[in-house]
This record gives sequence, C-alpha cells and structure tokens, in this order.
Amino acid sequence: FGAVQENVIFHEGTRNVDYNNTTITQNTRVAYPLEHIKGAKIPAVGGHPKNIFFLVCDAYGVLPPVSKLNSLPTKYHFISGYTSKVAGTEMGITDPVATFSA
Repeated sequence: FGAVQENVIFHEGTRNVDYNNTTITQNTRVAYPLEHIKGAKIPAVGGHPKNIFFLVCDAYGVLPPVSKLNSLPTKYHFISGYTSKVAGTEMGITDPVATFSA
C-alpha cells in the first residue's frame, strides 16, 4: 500500500480510511514514498536552502508575523515546535491554547 497514516480509523473490515471519523483527531498526517509523486526529483538531494519560511499558528504573538532570523534562532524555533491550538482545528477548544508539538 505504501503509505503511513497517523491517527486514523478504518472502515470496519476494510483498509479504507474513514476520513469523516474524528474519534482520535480532526487532523492527521501521512507519509509516502516520493515515487508516488509525479515529477518528483529522485534522488531527492539538493543544496542548503537560502530562505526558510515557518508556517505557524501563533495566537499569542510570540513569533512576529515576519522575521529575518540567522541559523541559531531558526533552529531553536524549529526544534521547539511552538504552536497554538485554536477553535476549528482542535476538538473542545474555544480559546487559543499555547502548546509545543516537539
């Protein structure tokens, strides 16, 4: 089958994921081989990036909307995994809650 999915429920007696079932979570992740992506560059090897953009859910303004960081704070913010749980993405959340995903 070739994919690894996280926090999903299958339709009983099948290998088909029930994406409408939110028993575990409303969000899930999946990993699959690059060969499943049409036009993927294989081997997936490149140089070091010049620019990195963080897409974060920061309901408290801990991270500024736009920043130019050198390598040390970039590594820190990536490893710390700071984010916010917000209504609409987390069950039972009505007000933002700061959290760390790392």
